[in-house]
Amino acid sequence: MILNKTKSALIATTILALIMSLVFTISRPAKADQFDEQIAALNRKVRDATAVADAKKSEVNTLKGKIASIEAEISAAQNQLDLTNLEIKKTQATIEKNNQEMERQKEILKENLRMIYKQGEISPLEVVASSKNLSDFVSQQQYLGAIKKKVDDNLDKIEQLKKELDQKKGQLNAQSSQQKEVVDGIAVKRAEQASILARTQGEEANYRNVIKEDNARIAELKRQQAAIISSYSSNVQYGGTGSYPWANVPFPNSMPDPWGMYKRQCVSYTAWKVASSGRNMPYWGGRGNANQWDDNARAAGIPVDGNPRVGDVAVNNSGPYGHVMYVEAILGNGKVRVSQYNAGFDGRYSVSDVTIAGLQFIHF
Repeated sequence: MILNKTKSALIATTILALIMSLVFTISRPAKADQFDEQIAALNRKVRDATAVADAKKSEVNTLKGKIASIEAEISAAQNQLDLTNLEIKKTQATIEKNNQEMERQKEILKENLRMIYKQGEISPLEVVASSKNLSDFVSQQQYLGAIKKKVDDNLDKIEQLKKELDQKKGQLNAQSSQQKEVVDGIAVKRAEQASILARTQGEEANYRNVIKEDNARIAELKRQQAAIISSYSSNVQYGGTGSYPWANVPFPNSMPDPWGMYKRQCVSYTAWKVASSGRNMPYWGGRGNANQWDDNARAAGIPVDGNPRVGDVAVNNSGPYGHVMYVEAILGNGKVRVSQYNAGFDGRYSVSDVTIAGLQFIHF
């Protein structure tokens, strides 16, 4: 009986513990800083991917320059090849013309040989008898001999020219083959560089896509984070500039203000608010992240505690950067009215009521 009661009590205690754990898990609010590490990691990834993508783009530009140079080489080599091939065509035309002249001279020679052959069939007495006189006979023989000699000379010249033209054509053909090999070799180089270019462009495009996707993730995380920050705040009001002098500079930017803070960030606005009230605002450039401010203040001997006063700078140390706000009023319900910049990661000015718990207040 006692054992059963003990067992029942143990079971009841276990069930109660599980219920309390479940209630605690369900009721525990999400924290804005739970996104900071994810955002910071994605920002590092985007930064690294951008560096690689930019390097790939530089490689692409270099490869394009090489390809342009190779194309110029191809064009010059092709021009030389075209000139050589044109010379080959001209030489071939000359050869054909020379062959035609050789055939014509051969026909002339054949005709003269036929005439000589016919004369050979007539006896000298008949030749003399058919001639007007002996002088006419001699002149006729000399004429035929002269024609034959001239034809023979022409044939010799044509034959010599033919040899020279054939030799020239052979040299030009060899030159053309060599030039074509040069053109083809350069074309292979161009194809290789074009392949590398295409691959590099593809790699750059892949990195750009990764950057685009990661930036989309960052934007979504910031949206969720801003929503959570808004849920911790009440009576949030956007509008105006709070008289901040750099409200219209581009955002984000890398333009430092007089205290070393980037303009339109929360730290720049609060630094300006402190300085514009006539108090001393130290130069904290290079160590001016919001979550460094309370430590910077302590090191400078400026009081820091959890009790807010109007004109204080409220410090939220959550996440890798934190957030700072300027206390405008004490509401008396565990909250303070603050003004701030970039609460929604958009560089805008806003006013809201925030819970004091968990904040540090710097009494400049």
